[in-house]
Amino acid sequence: MEIKTAFGNLSIRKKLTLAYIMTAVLILLVNIFVYVNVNRVIDRLDRVYVSNINLNELSNSIDVLQREMSNFLETKTTDAMDAYYKAYQDYEAQTEGLSLDITASAPQRMERNIRKMSESYLNATDAAIEAKRGRNVEKYRAYYEEATVLYGYIKTYINSLNTERFKSNSADYKVLSVSLSYIEIINIAVFIAVTIINVIIVILIVNRITKPLAALATAAEEVAEGNYDVRVPEPETMDETGVLNETFSRMLVSIKQGVLMEAHLKDAQLKFLQAQINPHFLFNTLNAGAQLAMMEDADKTYDYIQNVADFFRYNTQKLDHPVPLSDELKMVDTYIYIINIRFSGEVGYEKEVDESLLEVTIPSMILQPIVENAIQHGIRNIPGQGKISLSVFKESKDVLIRIADNGVGMTREQIEKIYEGKEDDKPADGEHGGVGLKNVMGRLKLSFDRDDVFVIESEGEGKGTVVTLRIPIEGEGSGKDNSTEAKEE
Repeated sequence: MEIKTAFGNLSIRKKLTLAYIMTAVLILLVNIFVYVNVNRVIDRLDRVYVSNINLNELSNSIDVLQREMSNFLETKTTDAMDAYYKAYQDYEAQTEGLSLDITASAPQRMERNIRKMSESYLNATDAAIEAKRGRNVEKYRAYYEEATVLYGYIKTYINSLNTERFKSNSADYKVLSVSLSYIEIINIAVFIAVTIINVIIVILIVNRITKPLAALATAAEEVAEGNYDVRVPEPETMDETGVLNETFSRMLVSIKQGVLMEAHLKDAQLKFLQAQINPHFLFNTLNAGAQLAMMEDADKTYDYIQNVADFFRYNTQKLDHPVPLSDELKMVDTYIYIINIRFSGEVGYEKEVDESLLEVTIPSMILQPIVENAIQHGIRNIPGQGKISLSVFKESKDVLIRIADNGVGMTREQIEKIYEGKEDDKPADGEHGGVGLKNVMGRLKLSFDRDDVFVIESEGEGKGTVVTLRIPIEGEGSGKDNSTEAKEE
């Protein structure tokens, strides 16, 4: 009972996994059983006639050796001698596999006799060849006749041994063939039993999973038709179906409580939507103020409001669209204008731009955050007028954008913190800085996949800071921006 409860409380994934493992293990064990037994019988069947095959090959080899020896003695050519030595080596190698044991077994005694006679035969053939090469006619004839007599004896022994082996092997083959038939029957029976067990396991698990789901689906259909008093069946297990039943029950209670509040909620949502102010309302309001200033001949006020509207409109665009460099430079001009209006022209600004590079595309909102950071952290609190210098020029296949200030400068530690994303780049006065340096660096590196795309340099405190952006022209790396709209840290 405890095992059944424990299995019931397992997750559906674990139940299916366990069922799969059980069936896979059963099938694997059956396959191993079949493989081992069938291969064992097949190996024994293969070994039955190996001895006959070896004896036939031995008989053929000695025939070839006798023929090549006779051929050389008749022709005495180099090719005939090479053929003889090859046949000699083949036959000698085969005879080395014959037994030399002295036993009571007649076949093994015959094997020993064949090997001994083969050694004498090989010596006789070799002596005949050497005598022929030495032109000793009497010797090579004597050795040839001796080899021929031994050849006949060996052939007789081989045939006799082959016959004995065949009789013995035939009896063994019949026994093994019957054994193989029994193994096939046993294997079929085991496969049928395993298949039945697997089907039963799958049916039980599927039924245990789908039965509560079917009851829950019926209850859900009634709830969909408006019957909130439906009875949800109690879960028998605490797997996913049990959790789903319990969650559905709690949800049904919540639905009952929420039906009465639905109308009030819709009214509240409508009022909330009506009260929202979107960016277009802000732009239209600023534009209306600009028109009013123009009608009143307040040109400076008109320019200021118009620039503020342009600034907010550009800032609210999506960061995933590349823009021409000219747009980014214009936004810097607008930002500097607004800052100087707010703070009575305390920021000096100069720029030097290669106009042939204005159409190069870069990720949006890249330059203004750097200029803003230079003003807020670099030149805001220095004695005398702070200055921002912006230059754009081409170097090799890159566009270099350099933003320099004459502010407080930075130490190596501060620069490293910015590279690591640990430096706070929010304005000192608490205003929100829009897109921070960390965001700018991250989007530039994602866009161009290089480390030198954003470089900060400073000779130390009180000596200003230079930020250099290196934008590749070729490869259209500037045409993509894989950044996300990360929040300023």
